[in-house]
Amino acid sequence: MKIIFFCPSATVINGGIKHIFRMAEALIAQGHDAAVFEQNGQRPAWFASTAPIAGQGIFDAKADHLYVLPEDQPRILADFAQLPQRKIVYSQNPFYGALGVMAPASYADFGVTDILCASRMIYDHARIRHPKLRAHLVPCAVDPLFKPAAVKRDIIAFMPRKRPIEAAYIRDMFRFTHPQWNAWEWREISNASEAEAARMLGEARVFLSLSRLEGFGLTPLEAMAAGCVVAGFTGIGGREYATPQNGFWADEDDFPACVAALARAVEESRAPAAARQEAARQIIAAYTPETFARGVKDVWGQILSS
Repeated sequence: MKIIFFCPSATVINGGIKHIFRMAEALIAQGHDAAVFEQNGQRPAWFASTAPIAGQGIFDAKADHLYVLPEDQPRILADFAQLPQRKIVYSQNPFYGALGVMAPASYADFGVTDILCASRMIYDHARIRHPKLRAHLVPCAVDPLFKPAAVKRDIIAFMPRKRPIEAAYIRDMFRFTHPQWNAWEWREISNASEAEAARMLGEARVFLSLSRLEGFGLTPLEAMAAGCVVAGFTGIGGREYATPQNGFWADEDDFPACVAALARAVEESRAPAAARQEAARQIIAAYTPETFARGVKDVWGQILSS
């Protein structure tokens, strides 16, 4: 059986794309034949991957091909529905996934039999929304690249991609209400490679989470692994791991609470509480490359034996 993951443009910096390649790599390491079909035939430049890139020949009507399809591309799902091969959806964000099933009742209408879920929230959603499909949970992984730098600096790191207006507002209100920390650097992480993002987070004392409509939201965990004190929004999907013990969290769109949480994180960051650091370590331990690999092995063992 050749397992082929369909991937949008790998030039886009998106954690979901990275996990498509990581799952293909894990399957190959476990002795399976797997590859990624990238729409432009390109290999990602913003993170390292050994997964092979599949060519157009994967669309030949070969019974031993199995396709892993994106959840949010109705045209792709419809095109693949006409093929006889087995089809699976890899769900990494059910909010965007709704775009792929606006008319059909379920992914099952496209001939899909199983759905891979990147978080507990996605798994619970899949069992309700797509009851005809077999749902499987494969937890995400924090790359070992994310670790504290030898020297931490007075930096608030943030990724504004999903909340650019909110980022400007929070930054403005923070500077106005807490002028004692105006000397701190605000470091925007945008269009950075995985290695660059890891370096910038490693140097920062604080990470402002601007997560929004996330199926999981990996970046706050990467920031914890990089030794940042994390404050901000969970993006809903981050509720799986966000606790008062491991970060300073605010309810969605509660901007005064977010500014207050950020102030508490900055205040603590020069001497992080040992209990908070331990809580962060414990939650990160549930999302390692090893746990991801075990999840891939267990889930795909079930899929291929059914």
